[in-house]
Amino acid sequence: YEELKDKHLTVNKDITEENRTGQRREMMPWFWLIKDGRKENSSKWLQEFHRIMWLRAKQRRDRWSEEVQQCATDMLMTKNWFKHQENLWKDWAKAAETAQIPGHECYAYKQTEMWHKFYERCTTFDSYIQL
Repeated sequence: YEELKDKHLTVNKDITEENRTGQRREMMPWFWLIKDGRKENSSKWLQEFHRIMWLRAKQRRDRWSEEVQQCATDMLMTKNWFKHQENLWKDWAKAAETAQIPGHECYAYKQTEMWHKFYERCTTFDSYIQL
């Protein structure tokens, strides 16, 4: 057996800080991974402990999968909002053109172009969005 050190005797941060960063590379202390010397592989308590650790890891994976999905949905909604604003300002520019108000027309076309650039910047991320 290895010598027990203070770092082995810390409280499991999954209980006290479940949303903290750096959980990906975290490993259980060595003494949780050894067999207890009995004929069967491990005690029921140790089997339960490993089951709980597995469920926590699965829950973290599921939470991050949901976060990725939410992020992709938010990006799509943002892209659609930019396109909506572009079309809205384009309609206002045409209305100003029809009413022969050159200042309003110029401003509306400038806004149309601004929203179009926002939209185009979003389309560069389409390859990352997987819904």
